[in-house]
Amino acid sequence: MNLKLASILRTKYKTAFIVLSLLLVFLMPILSFDYGIIEDAKVHQEHGERILDYFKGKDNTAALSPLDEHGNLLDISIDEQNKVRGMNGFGGFFDLVANFLYQYQPITGVYEFRNFLSALFGVLLFFFCGLLGKELGGWKTGFFALVFVLLSPLLFGQSMCNPKDIPFATFYIICVYHLIKLLKELPEVTPKRSLYLIINISILINIRLLGLVFIGQIMVAVFFWWLIKNYQNKLTKSVIKKSLLLFLKITIIGLLGYLCTGILWPYLQTNPFTGLVELFIAAKDFKGFEAIQLFEGEWKSSFEMPWYYPIKYLLYLQLPLHLFLGLFLIPVIYYKTEKFKTLQYSVVLFTGLFPLFLILVGKPNYYDNARQFLFLTPPLIVMISLAYNKLIILQNNKLGRRVVYILLLFLLLQPLKFLMTNHPVHSLYYNPIIGGIQGAFGKYEIDYWGVAVKPAVEWLKNNAESDDKKPARVRLYYGDQLKASYFLGKTSNLNHVIAPEKSSYWDYSIVLLSEAKYNKNLLRNWPPENSVYSINVDEVPICAIVKNNFKPDDIKKLQEQLKQKPDSKGFIQLSLLYYNKEDYVNCIKASKKAIDLNPNSSIAYNNICSSYNALSMFERAVKACEKALELNPDFQLAKNNLKFSEDSILQPNDKPLSVDQYIALSLKYYQLGDYDDCIRVSEELLKIDKDNVVAYNNICSAYNALKKYQDAINACKKALELSPDFQLAKNNLRWSKEQLTKEGF
Repeated sequence: MNLKLASILRTKYKTAFIVLSLLLVFLMPILSFDYGIIEDAKVHQEHGERILDYFKGKDNTAALSPLDEHGNLLDISIDEQNKVRGMNGFGGFFDLVANFLYQYQPITGVYEFRNFLSALFGVLLFFFCGLLGKELGGWKTGFFALVFVLLSPLLFGQSMCNPKDIPFATFYIICVYHLIKLLKELPEVTPKRSLYLIINISILINIRLLGLVFIGQIMVAVFFWWLIKNYQNKLTKSVIKKSLLLFLKITIIGLLGYLCTGILWPYLQTNPFTGLVELFIAAKDFKGFEAIQLFEGEWKSSFEMPWYYPIKYLLYLQLPLHLFLGLFLIPVIYYKTEKFKTLQYSVVLFTGLFPLFLILVGKPNYYDNARQFLFLTPPLIVMISLAYNKLIILQNNKLGRRVVYILLLFLLLQPLKFLMTNHPVHSLYYNPIIGGIQGAFGKYEIDYWGVAVKPAVEWLKNNAESDDKKPARVRLYYGDQLKASYFLGKTSNLNHVIAPEKSSYWDYSIVLLSEAKYNKNLLRNWPPENSVYSINVDEVPICAIVKNNFKPDDIKKLQEQLKQKPDSKGFIQLSLLYYNKEDYVNCIKASKKAIDLNPNSSIAYNNICSSYNALSMFERAVKACEKALELNPDFQLAKNNLKFSEDSILQPNDKPLSVDQYIALSLKYYQLGDYDDCIRVSEELLKIDKDNVVAYNNICSAYNALKKYQDAINACKKALELSPDFQLAKNNLRWSKEQLTKEGF
């Protein structure tokens, strides 16, 4: 190839690279508005709010220690206090930036804005993959790398709504890019390159503690550069002096990157020197976030996953064919390559493989299809781009080069088609080798984050049998309710509800495949009965919309059956029937009878919790749900109800109760058999309405139930002094006196 033609081709590839990059800058943020909310979005959003409040001087909660008295990371899943403190052990760079910028834009909701920002980080990720390819192999390799990473559906989909793994992958590839630039500039270490590395390393660590590993990777890369440069030279005093100075500069870069992490991390400002190391050690031993995962056809704990779990997901199951086959071509790039180029290639390969080795040795908690390790994929994609380019170069004739181009184009068509036909659920991609989504169904986790929820809400918005005056009630069982409630709350003809499956208090239910971890029959009967629509990926249903056809049985008939043959499940069914009739007191009583027959019934405790929530007795609801989760830690509905109870407690109503509300509350306590609380509430009412005859009568009734007849007589007499014709008080007084006479007083 002559020099003029080579120059023309370089210009064309550079132009194509720039045009595609600019297209992504506009396209990806726009597409992000079609994506939903991920499972832990609310936790990260609230974390960002606390960090921003810290820097505004409003609150120092973000600086509290995330470690307990034994130096262990607090488990954020236990309670609200643990969640608030425990999140301080996780860098909040993205969350802080999102909340800071959100203040200045009045256009979108907070979660839409987070997706918008995530998409911009995705653009940066793709762009720097291309730039790294360009540094290693020219503009053609850079263009290949940009196209290859773009046509990775998993990365493309995650870029739209993943505020943790995508920013980390972005700054990881930026750090790798600057490391290669550094190796090219050595032995000079310019202030500009040093500053770039310090800033990006500090942000990388701030996003995820694993970023600390990159400091070691820099040291290793520079050491091998030095070894290649000097292995044949004598170690003179001059060489030793220059070498020590070089490694001192690199050490300073790593140290400053380490220390600068605390600039945007409030907790580290309280412990800037050893805080990161303590957190890293604690994170290594952390055993929280246990999840039940479907892997190779079996449901297992995330702590029971085989060692090859991340390798299989990242390098096989969800890797498109052009990348999977490209992995086997990587050795080609070393053919007839000069030593310093070999070093650069090896460093990039090292950044894609060495952390994986550390992960395997550390045996961490594997979950969510190994998304935490997505940052390893982009360096490997760059290496694959180099490999394809080298394969083309090695062809001795036009025919050979054309064959490679045609084969590559053919391989790229499959992920391109997937991206075009499966918006906005791109991240659910599985490659054709295992049969795509159809082959993964029933064997591997598909929609662990519930990305199909927003498309389901969009369908309901346009198709549900409802209107603005009578909105359709929509329930979601699996995961954080925010995934549904946030978008349902923006739709006038739909309402979000938390309701039992077997009840009439919902019209449509959004059912996700992941619910099968709690109901193993779901996969065998998918989509569920009464499904009216499904969200499909390559024509495979991955989310179902079920219309309610629940018809409550006759309560009296069931009561008669239970009199003849008491049964725990029967009383649970009875409690649900009462709940559907909004008779929450009898729902609780029926649930308690179920517990008498089966003390380990988590469903009964959950029904009690739901009823207490409906009665606004949130402290009691918390106790009931905590017992349900003690018996069944994976009981998702109980988790949802507990969260509702705790949120309601944290948002108390400062407005005092009215007289009618006091009377209703005391009556609820009486009906529930909580006579002491009935008396307490009635006495509180008398403090604001000293002549309330109903309060005195309720006190009398409660004392009668407690067999404290003299106290009951005193209360009823006071009621009759105020209202001599109050018949209910007369009846209670007569009862009190009769019982007192029977006891011989």
